[in-house]
Amino acid sequence: MKPRKLTADVFWVGAVDWDRRLFDELIPLPDGTSYNAYLVKGSEKTALIDTVDPTMTGVLIDNLNQLDVKNIDYVIANHAEQDHSGTLPQMLKLYPDARVVATTKCKNLLMELLLIPENKIMTVEDGETLSLGDKSLEFIHAPWVHCQRLCSRISRKTECSFHAICSVLILQHGICM
Repeated sequence: MKPRKLTADVFWVGAVDWDRRLFDELIPLPDGTSYNAYLVKGSEKTALIDTVDPTMTGVLIDNLNQLDVKNIDYVIANHAEQDHSGTLPQMLKLYPDARVVATTKCKNLLMELLLIPENKIMTVEDGETLSLGDKSLEFIHAPWVHCQRLCSRISRKTECSFHAICSVLILQHGICM
């Protein structure tokens, strides 16, 4: 699947897994699932919001290559489960200068489950912002909406809201995906 341009500087770079049949080993997925990941290009920095399940690593890398992404400054982890963070180790190998952005609870799990070095992870508090130059991401903690580590964010300059569990990107004028 190709990356999708959602706004001038926001792209969907995730993957569709037509073969996955269960979510969390419990919920049937007769038509498969998608793993949503977004690339946000600012005038100074670039952020990748979420990665994909490890089985779809090649698709994510291909999508980033199609967009000619040479550098990623931040990889934002919504939470530590594989469908959101499973490809973090590979992203850090491909983009060694990238820092992972996560909540404190998510940070601990990323270090334990994926062996991400502590010095590669920066934590964000509720309401904190991260500048990408002409865009900024605001982090809104939403504990227990899906799991205790969930962190949603809003890019005020692109007027996009990225929600981990909704599997949609909501733009000012409606739902994009």
